[in-house]
Amino acid sequence: MRLPHTREPRLPARELPSASDGSVLVRVRASGPGWITQLPVVPGDRTLTVTVGHPSLLPVPVDELIAAGYRIVGAADGERSFGPCVDIYVPAELRTGHPAWWRSMAEVADRVFDLRMGPVWTVLGEELELHLAASG
Repeated sequence: MRLPHTREPRLPARELPSASDGSVLVRVRASGPGWITQLPVVPGDRTLTVTVGHPSLLPVPVDELIAAGYRIVGAADGERSFGPCVDIYVPAELRTGHPAWWRSMAEVADRVFDLRMGPVWTVLGEELELHLAASG
């Protein structure tokens, strides 16, 4: 039975990661287009996806971005800004397979959003869709 004035939960178009997945979205504060130098180089042949929270954080030197193993998949405009930060999607296997790299990433993080938590999908679902579409 559906209660009056309630709405169905909004879920992303893709299936949510399983409870055991452990993928995260890492939020790093940034002060300008040089933010890429704050991030540790991604190990191996991996490329991680990034969303940029404010237009003032662009443009980023493309050569530095690629050399460090990152790719921008979205950027907020001035009206829908989520602040002076960048968000990086980190798959669980990268976190567990490269613990020293993960410690370096966690040290620069302002926040780490565990994607096993439903509220993260409610608030950041559209942004996560950009990461997942580019990663999959």
